Amino acid sequence: MVPGGAAFVPGPRDVPPPGRVSVSVAAGSAPVENGRGRRVSCTVVLAVAGALAVVSVGLGALIRPWAGGGADDEAGGAPAWSPAPGATTGSPATGDLPAGGATSDGPGASGSPSGRPPTGAGPGAIPDRYLGTWEGRATGLGGTLPMGTFRVTVRQTAVGGELGRLRQTDQIGAVCTDILTLKKVTGTRLLATSVGAAGNHAGCDPAPHQVELTPAGDDLTYTSDSAAEGNPTSRMSRVP
Repeated sequence: MVPGGAAFVPGPRDVPPPGRVSVSVAAGSAPVENGRGRRVSCTVVLAVAGALAVVSVGLGALIRPWAGGGADDEAGGAPAWSPAPGATTGSPATGDLPAGGATSDGPGASGSPSGRPPTGAGPGAIPDRYLGTWEGRATGLGGTLPMGTFRVTVRQTAVGGELGRLRQTDQIGAVCTDILTLKKVTGTRLLATSVGAAGNHAGCDPAPHQVELTPAGDDLTYTSDSAAEGNPTSRMSRVP
């Protein structure tokens, strides 16, 4: 009541200055009827929604630079290297040459610089060191089996021709003759195929086998790979 019937005038209220917004969040809540939970005030709901909106915008700003950037990175990366016009496929660092190596006109195009076949490929292939008649004692089975005397005559020939004949005289005087056909000439030996001659007695081995003639000082070593004969060997000296 206002005494004397004077009109009541409410006092001035605090008004926020222009341009400012005052937001109040009511954190309190009251129990719902029948105790079924709590009712959250509207201001709290609005505040949470606003915070979520800010977070969403922030994440979008962070993720946006990477979204769809894979293709741009691949397309806009370092340009693919391509060789300059006229460049070869060889490696400049290693000095590789294109396939084919030296040309056919170069020094390495032929095995022989003069174009002639290597020594030993035709007539006159046998070095003088081997020519002549050689004779010596022979053994088999690693030197444990005496096999009499071997005598071989080596003549000049070409590969495929008759190199000479081997005459074996055993301990009781029986004789076997083998025909040697030149197979190969190397820098250190002659290779030949040995076959029993027609007319040999039944005790001679007619099967073909390989033999080698190798220089040994002033002598000549004969070696056979005939297992049936005990792989005979003989160191022979030149016969005058």
